[in-house]
Amino acid sequence: MRYVSVATATLIFGVLAGCSARTGPTAPPSGTGMSAPAQARLTPQNLEELMEKIGPTYKSLLQRLEANDTAESAKQAQQLAEWFGGVEKFWAQHNRADAVKWAGQARTYASEAAGAAATGNGEKAEAAANNMAGACKQCHGNYREEDDAGGYRIKPGVITP
Repeated sequence: MRYVSVATATLIFGVLAGCSARTGPTAPPSGTGMSAPAQARLTPQNLEELMEKIGPTYKSLLQRLEANDTAESAKQAQQLAEWFGGVEKFWAQHNRADAVKWAGQARTYASEAAGAAATGNGEKAEAAANNMAGACKQCHGNYREEDDAGGYRIKPGVITP
């Protein structure tokens, strides 16, 4: 039987107690691009910031896949998956179960695209990316509309204060 010295046990207990006693804000999830205070309640502005990243990255992902650059495609698809996690959180906080479902599907498809691209399977990655676009289209059809600048915004009345 192995015994731990009193000094070692005290050290381990101190470290564990210090970890559990930690207070204050925690770091935001990786890839959301938002500060810790914004994590408490995501705003429409937070969603717009994510969308402004997702759109161009998705277009670039398709171009990279077309060029058979699976290494960079994998990175971009993984980044999209992280950002869709933020989109999913936004819609969950605003009680839109269908939008949560679509954002979750988009996140899953982005992860699938990343995995397929990482193994060099560009065809499978492209299929997953197309499925991701389908989830985006469903959500945009219900909750987003084009704005005057050629982008999108949340439709009026979708978010209640």
